[in-house]
Amino acid sequence: MVTETTPHNHPATVLTRQELRTVAHSQLVRELSSLSLPEVEGLVERIACNTPTGNVPSMILNGLLRAGKASPQTAQRDMNLLLRAMHNVKDKAVFAFFFAGPAIALHSYQAILQLAGKDPDSAFPNGTWQFYVDYALRDDLARHANETDGFDTTLRQHHLTLAPVDRLTAWVMAAVYTLHQYDDLLANEWRERTHTRLLRELTRTLPEAKRFANAYRLWEKVRPYGRGADVAPADNYPSYRRQKFDAFMAQAIAALPPALQQAWRTQTEQAEQEQLASYQKQLGILAYLEPETYVEQHLPLDKKEVHVGLIYRDQYYFIPICQPNSTLPAHIQTVRGQIAAILAHPIDQPPATLTPLAEVRRTAVPALKKTLPEDIQKGLSNLCAAPILVNADPQPPHLPLAQIRRAERGMGDHALTIFDTGQSFVFDQSHIFFDGAWGAALAEMMTNEALAWATYLHTLPTAVPSKTRPFAPLLHLETKHLKSLESVPKVTAEASAESAEIEYKNILRLRQFFKQRSGLLQLTVNDLLVLYRAIHAARYQPSPSLQAELAALQKVRESRSAATAALEAMRESGRQNPATLIPVDASQRSPRDRLYPMTFEVPLAELDLLNLHAQTMAALDGGSKEQFNELRRTYLHMLASFGELFSRAKAVGIEGKSDSVTTMKLLANLHPALQKLLNTIPDRFDTLNDLLKGREVFSNVGVVVPSSSLRRFITAKDDNEKKTLCWGVLTDADGVMRMSLRDFRPHVALLHQQNQAALAQRITQDYLDSYVHGLNSYVRDVKRIAGNQP
Repeated sequence: MVTETTPHNHPATVLTRQELRTVAHSQLVRELSSLSLPEVEGLVERIACNTPTGNVPSMILNGLLRAGKASPQTAQRDMNLLLRAMHNVKDKAVFAFFFAGPAIALHSYQAILQLAGKDPDSAFPNGTWQFYVDYALRDDLARHANETDGFDTTLRQHHLTLAPVDRLTAWVMAAVYTLHQYDDLLANEWRERTHTRLLRELTRTLPEAKRFANAYRLWEKVRPYGRGADVAPADNYPSYRRQKFDAFMAQAIAALPPALQQAWRTQTEQAEQEQLASYQKQLGILAYLEPETYVEQHLPLDKKEVHVGLIYRDQYYFIPICQPNSTLPAHIQTVRGQIAAILAHPIDQPPATLTPLAEVRRTAVPALKKTLPEDIQKGLSNLCAAPILVNADPQPPHLPLAQIRRAERGMGDHALTIFDTGQSFVFDQSHIFFDGAWGAALAEMMTNEALAWATYLHTLPTAVPSKTRPFAPLLHLETKHLKSLESVPKVTAEASAESAEIEYKNILRLRQFFKQRSGLLQLTVNDLLVLYRAIHAARYQPSPSLQAELAALQKVRESRSAATAALEAMRESGRQNPATLIPVDASQRSPRDRLYPMTFEVPLAELDLLNLHAQTMAALDGGSKEQFNELRRTYLHMLASFGELFSRAKAVGIEGKSDSVTTMKLLANLHPALQKLLNTIPDRFDTLNDLLKGREVFSNVGVVVPSSSLRRFITAKDDNEKKTLCWGVLTDADGVMRMSLRDFRPHVALLHQQNQAALAQRITQDYLDSYVHGLNSYVRDVKRIAGNQP
């Protein structure tokens, strides 16, 4: 009998297990670690199966046992060792980690830290997520984007027309001041979250605890994203916002006893002294990314050397953010004259062609740069000093954001690129520096800052070009260099789609029906979106026209494999319940942690939701009253159980505690069919385990504030090849819910190779449209069920 080789019994796993046990059962481990023998064995097994790399894990464990605290430098060195060893494993067919290298390596490293009795906080002082993104959200696809239209809409409403020079000047000045004020912007973000959290914790036992617990949510509703009419002449936006927040908090704590007020002030001052500076350093964008084989290094920039990169007619111009020999912001008249000179006398040299470089895998960039001509290397070095690029070459506003962002955008060393569509501005942001919510907030702040400059510029006489034009390096790749890029690893091909047809108001009405029906039906809008994603995956049927087109392509030898892969992807949708990775905001609990990525699978089989829905609708349309009422009770009870399960899973993620699971087991209203799922929610939230499991990303930035001009959003994809679909949701100030879908399924790349990119787009659009129309129909059905009088 032949024994099948699996990750558990593979020779590499067996060797790793043996090597680890030798060290893990040593006297030194027993002295430094409080783990029980079964716990030690469990960690050894996890490490051996996840990273079967021979003696490397035991060597790392040995080093940690003999070291003091595990420093960030030690953690990075050890991670690189693990990744290099994983790369050298020959039997790649057996192990899944080649699809999720950084996540699984970090998962194992955390287990090694536990064996060594080390505090993870010393290894990851900026939190696990920040450490992870530097390894696994490096490539071009790991950027998310959002769009605002407030600049053009407001100018149009006030009948203001800007000259092209002044349009660009307004945005360059917004970038200049954003860079100068960035530490203060981050300080506001940190203070608002930390001050409200400390207030929540201090008042937890008071009768009015709920009111204090909602302080941050209340602040979100009134938080300004620009300077108001009551701003003092000397105040910039960060100081104006800080004053507004301080006034808000003074009112919030006014009714507290003096002793509690003083305790709150003492704790906020202490936290600020201990944490704020490191938070500003962690998320600061006055830096550039230097790619190494496995990780990105953050290299700080001297403010005097920093500039804004302006892309005009496919050339990169560098505009200093400081006055000469000073750290003061560049003067508006200087910047205006420089931009006027660019528009009047653009440089005469071959156009920049950096887009192919942006699509190269970051792990291959160091070696690639060495092969480029010296003048190109020098130009790329200059580009590193531009944390913000403004692409002034108009982009078609009707295109999906994922296509707009593919215009000239540097090569990925910087934080932010802004694109002008003539009707709106699109912000393309590196996930290393921005999460979705912070990126959206900054886009709104910069839009308001640019608008303030535009209002001022409109009052000025015609701009006079400066005598010298800003420097523009040669960044043109010759054909031979572009040809050499064909053999360099690149990011996977992408198709994208967007829709604004979700009937959002109907979803809100359904939630009202739920509240009227039962206090247990607490499903949020996002709960319903995630629930229907699982239903959609099970129900999806491609349009007949797409099936016919793909069937025809199958008959052509050159396109057969691409068409077959696309048809297989369509069939696969109904066979798998998607494991969906949902970013959960962690910043209110700990600003440095940024977010928790939680993976959730809707328990469709346990709910029997598809059959129950069909039966309930049949009874509603043609059954007896008694039969319908009984089925409705069961159906709504099942939905309530799902909402409770999802809510508790999120609570574990946010709090990082096990008490939510214990409480959940005592809930009498939870449907018995879901009781067995309670054990699948971990005792402690495991960020990296969820990163490994998730096959899709579902990111909803929520409903923007009434004053916001945010319109669209796309989420980012990490460098894990198993992430195939990325869903993004934003609801604008007009109550329009917009959904985006980025599609990285294998057939997309195959269709691109056959010059069938348009077909790949249609497949993605069909998939998104079927979700949207199906969701609308489902909500109408459930509204009928919930709203029908007994």
